[in-house]
Amino acid sequence: MKIFYGIIEDRQDPLKIGRVRVRCHGIHTDRKDLIATPDLPWAQVLLPTTSAGLSGFGTQHGLVEGSTVWGFFRDGEQCNQPVVVGVSTGIPQSGYKGQEGKDADVKRSITKGFNDPRMLTVAYDGTPDGVNPTHAPTRGHGLTTGLDSAPIGPKSREINYDGTGSKITNPTITADDLPYYPLYTDDSDLSSFARGEGDYAGRDTSEANGIPSKAKPVYPYNKVTQTESGHVIEIDDTLGVERIAVEHRSGTFHEIHPDGSQVTRIVNDNYTVVCKDDEVWVGGNVNVTVGGDAKISVSGQTDITSTKTLTVTSPDIKLYANNISLNS
Repeated sequence: MKIFYGIIEDRQDPLKIGRVRVRCHGIHTDRKDLIATPDLPWAQVLLPTTSAGLSGFGTQHGLVEGSTVWGFFRDGEQCNQPVVVGVSTGIPQSGYKGQEGKDADVKRSITKGFNDPRMLTVAYDGTPDGVNPTHAPTRGHGLTTGLDSAPIGPKSREINYDGTGSKITNPTITADDLPYYPLYTDDSDLSSFARGEGDYAGRDTSEANGIPSKAKPVYPYNKVTQTESGHVIEIDDTLGVERIAVEHRSGTFHEIHPDGSQVTRIVNDNYTVVCKDDEVWVGGNVNVTVGGDAKISVSGQTDITSTKTLTVTSPDIKLYANNISLNS
């Protein structure tokens, strides 16, 4: 068994079983004219025992192009059967020590190995990562996806409370942004929410008579899952401000506060379907504010009971019925 660490360069497994291609330090050169990304062997990824890894049960790994992983070759010195056992975080640098350049700093580039190799579009023909390149004229496969079809986090979100809905603006990726992953350098790979540095201003619902987020996470007590497109799940154990929050990239979120209160915001339409009975029990008061029209349609009998005064206020009241009975 031979241990390795390296950088993931491809996750588009044609078998769709979660394999990745890894360029391993000390084993593979960074020269793509010698070993391109499609030349790398597919590596299996070990999952935790909480995932069945069978018949669709369990979870998948979250590895992406640019992830630093550790593993071993189960065929030893042959180095053709890699197995990934874990991923490590760090602080990405703007350059790396190139194998061919000895101690020289080499700028990150999609034309060199140990980087995210994806282009803006599927335009790999004529490059080492394309089909039948110069160094491998009989290789019948190459990279098949570009960044135009890859997940991307929002550049900005416009949250409107006037009934017009909300909008997401995605960033425009240019050649200057390549390699795309890591998204930033000289800062921790951990989510800013996990580091206690996340921006929670977008969860303030006070404009709609709501309340701001109670989030005050302290590292390392906030357990965060953050995805490429911008979804965030938090399970925060920070003393005194314990929370659970799930936020969609659009700004729709659900958050449970330290005292058990909860806030839900839906930035566009909301649909609730109950296929049988539905019961709502409220121990205190209920306030419903509707900015537009409201309609209630009932197929069966409707009863409204109040033990105190029932007040209906409107500039115009219309009643339509075959019979109207008023009993005091």
